[in-house]
Amino acid sequence: MAQSIGAEIAVARYFAVPDFKPTIDTFKREADVGSQIEVKWTLWQDGHLILNGTDRRQDVAILVVNKAPNYVLAGWIPVSMAMREKYRRGDGSYWIPQADLQPIENLRSSNYGDTYL
Repeated sequence: MAQSIGAEIAVARYFAVPDFKPTIDTFKREADVGSQIEVKWTLWQDGHLILNGTDRRQDVAILVVNKAPNYVLAGWIPVSMAMREKYRRGDGSYWIPQADLQPIENLRSSNYGDTYL
């Protein structure tokens, strides 16, 4: 839990979100950061961004790797694009490799650039 909150804080700092407060117990009713950012965290440098059926399709998912204080924002993908058959696993989750993520630097200038507001 602490590492995932740290990952949310790292994303909020990257986007300079003012007065950021980590989400706790919102159970997918709200974005983790801004209006539509879902933050996923893994300790593994080559780990996948993992989504499941409770993730909101209108959000953008950002994968954060490593651990405090050395978080790395590995990339992003719209959840609706990530929930494709090619990423689906037998348990119904979706595993997106980092090679299929967009560079974090591209989010601001993309069609999804206002998701962190």
